[in-house]
Amino acid sequence: MTASIESCSIVARRHRPLSFLLATVSLTAALAGAAQAQQAAPSPAPPQNATPTDQAQPASTATAESGQTAGTTQPDGSTQDTGDIVVTGYRRSIEKSLTQKREANAFVDVITAEDVGKFPDKNVADALQRVPGVVITRDGGEGSRVSIRGLQSGLTLTLLNGNFLAGADSGEPQRSFNYVLLPSTFIASTEVYKSPEARLEEGGVGGTIILNTRRPFDVPAWSGFVSAEGTYSDTTEKYEPQLGGQVSWKNKEETFGLLVGGVWQKRTNRELRSSSESWLWWSDRDAQGNVLKPATDVDGKTFANNDAISYWPGQGTTARDGTHYSGYWAPQSVNAEVFDQERERYGIQATAQFKPFEAVTVTANYFRFGYSSNYTSNVLKIPEWGYDNFFTGATFDKSGTIFQSANFAVPAAGTGCLARPTPCTMETPQIAGTYSREKQVSNTFETEVKYSQDRFDAVLKLGKTKSSGGPSVRFSVAAKPRLTTPGREQNGNLVSNWNISDGIANFEFSPELQNNIRNGIAQIDVGSTNSSFVNSDLGQRYAQLDLTRRFDGFLKSVQIGGKWRDLKIGRETGRNDWYADPATLLRYQDTAAGAVARPEFFYANQIGNINGGFNANVVPGINFDEYLKYLNSTYGQAVRVYEPDFVYALGERVFAGYAQVNFGTGGLRGNVGLRMANTKQSGNTSDRLQYLNDYCVNGPGGAADPNRPLGPDGNCQVLPLSVRETIVNTRAYQSKTYTDWLPSFNVSYEVTPDLLVRGAVAKVIARPSFENLGSQRSLTFRSDAYAFDRGQFGEFAGWSGSGGNSDLNPFSAWQYDLGIEWYFHRGSVLGATFFRKDVSDFVVPLVLNVTRDVNGTQQLIQPYSTVANGSNARSQGVELYAQHTLPFGLGAQVNFTYNDTSVADVTLDGQKVGSSALVGSAKTQVNASVFYEHGKVLMRASYNRRGEVVGGLQSGLNEYTDPYAQVDLNAAYALTDRLNLTASVINLTKAEESRHLGNDTKDRFTYRNYFGRRAYIGVSFNF
Repeated sequence: MTASIESCSIVARRHRPLSFLLATVSLTAALAGAAQAQQAAPSPAPPQNATPTDQAQPASTATAESGQTAGTTQPDGSTQDTGDIVVTGYRRSIEKSLTQKREANAFVDVITAEDVGKFPDKNVADALQRVPGVVITRDGGEGSRVSIRGLQSGLTLTLLNGNFLAGADSGEPQRSFNYVLLPSTFIASTEVYKSPEARLEEGGVGGTIILNTRRPFDVPAWSGFVSAEGTYSDTTEKYEPQLGGQVSWKNKEETFGLLVGGVWQKRTNRELRSSSESWLWWSDRDAQGNVLKPATDVDGKTFANNDAISYWPGQGTTARDGTHYSGYWAPQSVNAEVFDQERERYGIQATAQFKPFEAVTVTANYFRFGYSSNYTSNVLKIPEWGYDNFFTGATFDKSGTIFQSANFAVPAAGTGCLARPTPCTMETPQIAGTYSREKQVSNTFETEVKYSQDRFDAVLKLGKTKSSGGPSVRFSVAAKPRLTTPGREQNGNLVSNWNISDGIANFEFSPELQNNIRNGIAQIDVGSTNSSFVNSDLGQRYAQLDLTRRFDGFLKSVQIGGKWRDLKIGRETGRNDWYADPATLLRYQDTAAGAVARPEFFYANQIGNINGGFNANVVPGINFDEYLKYLNSTYGQAVRVYEPDFVYALGERVFAGYAQVNFGTGGLRGNVGLRMANTKQSGNTSDRLQYLNDYCVNGPGGAADPNRPLGPDGNCQVLPLSVRETIVNTRAYQSKTYTDWLPSFNVSYEVTPDLLVRGAVAKVIARPSFENLGSQRSLTFRSDAYAFDRGQFGEFAGWSGSGGNSDLNPFSAWQYDLGIEWYFHRGSVLGATFFRKDVSDFVVPLVLNVTRDVNGTQQLIQPYSTVANGSNARSQGVELYAQHTLPFGLGAQVNFTYNDTSVADVTLDGQKVGSSALVGSAKTQVNASVFYEHGKVLMRASYNRRGEVVGGLQSGLNEYTDPYAQVDLNAAYALTDRLNLTASVINLTKAEESRHLGNDTKDRFTYRNYFGRRAYIGVSFNF
């Protein structure tokens, strides 16, 4: 058994936008001395007796009102005067964030809202990417998942007001939070903890993000905002709205207050994607089926993990001119996709506070987030089907082992396969698509009771968060531009070509393709018709008690507390069927009519506005509105068929307790603590055994006769579903209990009034993903007859499969941080943080051959995809950051993160099966922002660059996401003291995300996506 072995070799590239921004930062820093000389008073020294923050509080509680004279807030509530300098707006926001970072005991970065409803970016994740060491992934151009210090997003814990926020996605539930669901206007501040404290919930190896919302007692009575905004994207060419508002009230005695807010957004998202599927190694074989040329990298070296490499089950291939190809990598399909999505998002917040007694404050929060996603995906595929009769040649990379282009063409009339009694028809491009209507909803109820008297605080929190999501309708279909009716054979397309040599997929088809399919030269591929769906729900109840006792002297406070959490996850699967005969449950696609491609099933005109992602001369698409209208009018509404015996139910119950001591004297402060977490995981899932008995109706000579009768879709005549396959679901139960002891130590020392040194040591954990724990073992057996029928698609006889691993240990590590911060001027800093994580357990994907018990018999399963624990890995690096603003309003923020991860051993069933890098890790991250704020004007340019990211396995090799850089512009103008005009351009440089397979070359292209350049303009009124 051999696991995938790949190491990450990443070289940072220089970019002109970065050079420009860094040059501006350098100029700004160079003028720092002159700026200091112009100040009315010297920079304030931080207090030598600063006390630690006992509990994470919303940043808004300390937010100065607009126009307030700036000063440095002392722990006792006093301020140290810095002169008659008034700081407002964005500069006030970043200065306040820096003050909170400076005064924290742990390694913390803070983002605060400039004013109520004015978070510094359109999306919370987009704002977080400005923080040193933070990497985001995007969904439709918006930040969705957040990673910290080069570790995958599942290792980042996101909390709303200190507690878990459920967010069900379409498909498998995830631990990482999807920030697309969360309106940024609700957020007052965001704290990014890179070193833990015992009082903070465990679960974030990369770090913990706490999103703080506003409370009515924190802001003046009758304060709030209303806003209206429009957005325009170059991919959709549509203008769309967003509305938001929030109002807060409290009585004069501040014994009762209410805050309500809401946001609604409608947005059309369009992504232009190209991709390849299943890179396989093609080689001739000997009479016994042995490969003659084993797979190699571009340097001619064979892979140590050869069992994981995906091989084409047949021979090499020969072009029409007789050229034979053997010993090369080729994708099974190269695709172009137009993804059109209509998003509608809303958020509701309702918060009430009241003080029944002087020492008691009760806070109740309700949050509801809704997100609907109706999308249509149209895909053009050029698969390997054409190699038989239509292949005319290929080009290779420099090594001569990787296909970079392939050409398929119908022979001239009366020649080649057209001279046969039954002339051939070319099946490419396959015109495929998916139509989906889905929603996700998240509800959170929480109540906090805080008792504060003299030197003692007690806080009790009770809450429940629950979410559900998934499609109500999902329908996929494919068509081929040809007719195979005997005597009327006709090709709707004569040429199919793909070329990926320049890192983007280029396609060429017959110019008349669009007209031909609209004129009836097309058939529905019934084997590609699918209407399956997955709906999931996730919920957690929790109760937490925190007690704090404060003291004078070196011992500042002692905190103890406990938290109980009960998490439950469910999932249901099924399909939507249209019945031609409801009495016999005969599906329409199992009848001859199911293969008829009516002209209205396709758009009248080809899809236009292809301005990125891929290039193609013709882009036809499926008109799903007309298609589904026809199905519903002909066969009645679809019937929702569930799979009640396909079970997926997970539970996770955690009890955690902690004790933390906060200390400080002179310039020294910090905390030390211990957290204990007892975790009980349970599962009730289904193992699925799928027996693929046969596929096509046999020819006259039996199962191995290639002369099989054709079906109405031009493929072989397909057997009924009940004959083709047998599915056996068996219940699988799991239960696991473990306890983690998590010590933490944070210390800060003020070497001088402006120079701060920090250190931290802690043990951290992150529990395995739900998918890795709960994925059932899914095994498929292909009979010889089935493999013969499907051989042209790369199918082979025997067992293969995949599955999760309920025996996974949590991701655990000891982490060490050492930092130095020079606060050389008010609102300015130069800093460096060195970090290291010694990982004892991490989770990696595997593809290998194993022997497993299947219904009492040992069977070879090849390949088998699963996950396992790696051990003894290392992740270490440095964060460098700077921030400075000149008196006339020009400022800059810049940071750079370098992360080096080792390759570590991977074990399965107690045996070493190979080694792997940390999946999800990125080696470099650069952020730079230059802003100018003076009077009524604010302008900001931001540059973000993420280095290469190590991904999961495909075809036995790791997939790598190429470096990605993006430039954003923001501007604001104060029409009045309260009325503001705002504008933004996101992805100014029209950046595209791309991926490739293997770390030896970028020529195995796997993915490219252009999600557009988007502009916003809006107006907001703050009161």
